Amino acid sequence: MADKSTLTTPSTEEIASESLKHIQSEMADIFADLAGLFGNPASLGSIYGLLFTSPDPLSMEEIVDKLDISVGTASQGLRRLAELEAITSIKAEGQRTTRYSAKLEMRHYVSFFLYQQLLPKLERSSSRIAALEKEVLNLSPYPGVMIKERLHQAAKWHRLSKTLLPLVRGFIKG
Repeated sequence: MADKSTLTTPSTEEIASESLKHIQSEMADIFADLAGLFGNPASLGSIYGLLFTSPDPLSMEEIVDKLDISVGTASQGLRRLAELEAITSIKAEGQRTTRYSAKLEMRHYVSFFLYQQLLPKLERSSSRIAALEKEVLNLSPYPGVMIKERLHQAAKWHRLSKTLLPLVRGFIKG
């Protein structure tokens, strides 16, 4: 049986530090999952999630250490997040180290996603659907009629999506 005098209870600061690490880790994982939905690497989301929950701006070295990622991955992720205007870089006068913090406004990122990723994919798939609508004429009536109707529905969804994009963008810009 352990001697009670050798047992130590964690201090309030230690508990708070562990809780912050856990929250940051969980948010890094959550944003990593979300990054994948937008066609980005998980590391991009992890970096943003960490910065999102960091009370103070972090250096690239701190990001590498906390996320256990390579310097190259961190550098690419920070560069991409800066392009998306999702983070702010801060370099204090007289200091060599740049520190990063998350912007809480994701308007630029969502707008970028809509117009740089979603719209081009919609354009490509619209032309592919149009080509398939011509090819359906080669099918026998049994599958041909059903597939023609489904392709027509898919084309409608694409037209609706392209119509809604400017409205969404306007809503985002607020």
